[in-house]
This record gives sequence, structure tokens and C-alpha cells, in this order.
Amino acid sequence: MKVLFGVRLPCAGVLASPSAMLRVAREAEHLGYDSVWVHDYLIWNKTLDRVHLSCASREAVDAAGDSYPPIFFESLTNLAFLAGATERIRLGTAVLVLPYRNAILTAKQLACIDVLSNGRLELGFGQGSAKSTLNEDFEVLGIPRKDKIQRTRETFEAMRKLWTEDSPSFDGELVKFPAATIFPKPAQKPHPPVWIGGSTDNSLDMVADYASGWITSAVPPDRLPAAIADLNRRLALRHRQPSEMTVATEIEVMLAGTKEEARQQAALTLTTLYEHYSGVPVHAELSKGGGAADRTYLEQAWATTLVGTTDDVRSEVKRYIDAGCGAFELKFIYHSIDHMVSQMRQFAEAVFPDVR
Repeated sequence: MKVLFGVRLPCAGVLASPSAMLRVAREAEHLGYDSVWVHDYLIWNKTLDRVHLSCASREAVDAAGDSYPPIFFESLTNLAFLAGATERIRLGTAVLVLPYRNAILTAKQLACIDVLSNGRLELGFGQGSAKSTLNEDFEVLGIPRKDKIQRTRETFEAMRKLWTEDSPSFDGELVKFPAATIFPKPAQKPHPPVWIGGSTDNSLDMVADYASGWITSAVPPDRLPAAIADLNRRLALRHRQPSEMTVATEIEVMLAGTKEEARQQAALTLTTLYEHYSGVPVHAELSKGGGAADRTYLEQAWATTLVGTTDDVRSEVKRYIDAGCGAFELKFIYHSIDHMVSQMRQFAEAVFPDVR
């Protein structure tokens, strides 16, 4: 099976802009990447700019000062924009937070993006991040966090009916509608590929129920086989085969001439990011060093990121592949868009020939 490589777009933060997203998407397409990805927030502020560093770097945020608006371009709008500006590369959400979304409207939007892109949509979805990560969307939108698992499930099941039936109705506890005729249907049948992120039991059960891809995060190669074995157990309970599932990792990348230089350039961003996520279960588990002391944030980061020379990174990519990883969503750490594009080129030239 071909190993897949995607790139997180500059869709949020101080370096985000339509021209930046367009440049990165077209460059990724030219270089032979398989996909580009966006993430999903509605409420975004300068605190999240500084700590939820999925785009750019902490240095870029600090250099911007205070006189800028905290921008986050909405995920489905991004993909619709890029559907008409690219030709081959696939367009993904990692991940769309379904509890925020109306099932009928979202099903319509996603189907249209799939048709407008000639069948290039990758649908990643999840239940939404924990309140400890400073996510405010549930509270601002008036959506109870206690219902988010059930709401996620019902929203997807309703969307699936809308995509595969001519005039379905839905009667869940939280999602209800009478017979609704929604066209166009997605170009991909029965619907776009489904990826689900998360590591809690609830998330993993949804992966086993609905997905053809699981997006992991902060899982080092030596822990990946056990995590995959657990997922395979859940698949077997549903009479599904491991071959039906692709395991991906969402992973930070920094390339430089030496490992020391790469670590120096990545350290502030990764320290901030791993501290921000320290309360999330997978990060809390990762912090356990197995010795007298827990791992520091940087020790956690070095174990679960691609930071170093092209040789270092190529070797680590191979470790992930050997552990069962079949896809990578690369979150480059970059101080400018030029810096990002340069790393994308280095990665493609150094890694693709050896692992594809």
C-alpha cells in the first residue's frame, strides 16, 4: 500500500492568508504530496494563536506583536476555495468538529465540495477538543459538552443517510428532521473517505464503527503497535478487518542543516504546544517516563515529532511506517511561508523516493 503524505495548510494564525494557502496547496500538488488539510475552530483568539500552534511557529506569533486580528479561516470555506484552485491534490479536514455542525447543511456543503473538486474530499471528523485546551466553541454556541459523543454520532449517521438515500428522514435523540431531498450526492460513493481523530475509548469506538482511517497524534513509533492492536480488537468485534483501516499520524516537522539547529528552531513552539495539550489523555500518558521522573515537554516532543536533518527525518518516518503508520499529516513548524515551502521541498526530495 502506498504511504500517504499530506500537509497542514496555513489556515490560522499570523501567517494565514488566502494567498498563503493557495501557494502551499499548489506547491504541495507540484511536489507530489497526496493531500492538504485544514483544522476546525470557530472561536479563535490571540491566546489560542500563542498556544495552539498548528500553523507557523511561536516565533512568528511573537514577531507579529499585538496589532493584528486573530484569524482562523473556516475549514469548509477553505476547501471550497481550494477545490477550484487545484487539480489533483486531495482536500481534507483534520478534523471537522461535528457537534458544532447542522447535519443537513454540513452534508450539503461536503457533498458540494466533493463534486466541485471532482471527488477529492477526505472527511476527517471528531468530537471536539477538551475544555482544558481553551476551546470555547461549545460554550459560545450553547452546545452541551456532555452530549458531544452522541451528537457526533447522530450527525454523521444523518449525513450518511443524506448522501446515500434520495429523501431520508432522521429521528435521533439530538438530530431530527423529516424527509429531506438533498442533491448533489457526493462524487465518491457511497461517500468520501472517513477519518476520525482521537485516542479516548469513545473516539476509538467511533473509528471502529465508521472510519476507514484513524488519525493519531503524539504517539511515538514504539507505542504505535499496541495502539493499533487495540484498534484491531475493536474492529474484530464489529466483524471488520485490519486491512480496512489506514493509520495516520498528525505530526510536527522541522528540517534544518543539523539536528541541533532543527531542535533549536522547534523548541519554543513544541514546548508551548505540548504544555497546552498536557491535560489531554494521550499527552498525559506520554509524559510518563518509566523512570524516576516524568518526561519534560521537550522530551515528549522529541519522541513524537520529525525534527532534525533530512536523514534524521527520513529514518524516523521509516520507523513510523515499520510500526504500522500508513499516512502522515505533516504540520511544518515555520517562521515564514517561504520557510515552510523550503521545508516541504526538502522533505519531498529526501523522503518520498525512499518510502514510496
